[in-house]
Amino acid sequence: MLDLSYKAKVRIYFPKKISLKQTVTITTKQLHYLINVMRKKKDDTLLIFNSVDGEYLAKISQIYKKHIVLIVLKKIRNVETEIDLWILFAPVKKAPTEYIIQKATELGASKIFPIITDRTNIKQINLKRMQDIVIEASEQCERLTIPEIFELRKLKDLIESWDQKRIILHGDETIRNQDEIKFDFQNIYSKSSGAILIGPEGGFSSDEIDYLRKKPFIKPTDLGSRILRSDTAVIAIIVLWHCLNGNMKKYMQLNN
Repeated sequence: MLDLSYKAKVRIYFPKKISLKQTVTITTKQLHYLINVMRKKKDDTLLIFNSVDGEYLAKISQIYKKHIVLIVLKKIRNVETEIDLWILFAPVKKAPTEYIIQKATELGASKIFPIITDRTNIKQINLKRMQDIVIEASEQCERLTIPEIFELRKLKDLIESWDQKRIILHGDETIRNQDEIKFDFQNIYSKSSGAILIGPEGGFSSDEIDYLRKKPFIKPTDLGSRILRSDTAVIAIIVLWHCLNGNMKKYMQLNN
């Protein structure tokens, strides 16, 4: 029998309960996406998912002006345990901030914490827009879970309430010529959870660097000889984490 899921290349996040033979109603923004962007028609199939029930194949049974009715046909995937990686970053301009949110989602971030630092110029964020971005990115990259995004907080307030068992990998260009500060990543990253901290444009202030270095659970790391933009640094350090302890670790071991 032909697997109908092969034809269903469109994925929609549906936060409510999903079960077999259930009817599901799609409205608002997702309605526009399905009909006007993807040109879906009656009897076309698509995938719907959430982080509790998993992923299902569904068929469009009716199309109305303000909503679409789907019938859930079969289960495609169960929810699996994913990496537990948190991202702390200082918001920058709109486009690179949205890029950071999107790429952090694609690379498996489970929680995202926008932070205010001494040099953070952005004092407000559009949390609803960020939530839309993580949903859209999750739909595109085939993940089942949706990262949780938190309100903007001051860096020190967040660090002072931090669970010290969760190590923070901190991008710090100031350690390039300071071998005594560097450490053995393999001994630090032996668990399936962690966090990444990236500073603002212009980097952390000297007071913040001193503060971070006094925290034993915050580990500075050098990302190379070039000064990276915040959005580039986030991708670089997430990939580094994956190579050491995440989704890419097994491939690195195969090549050793």
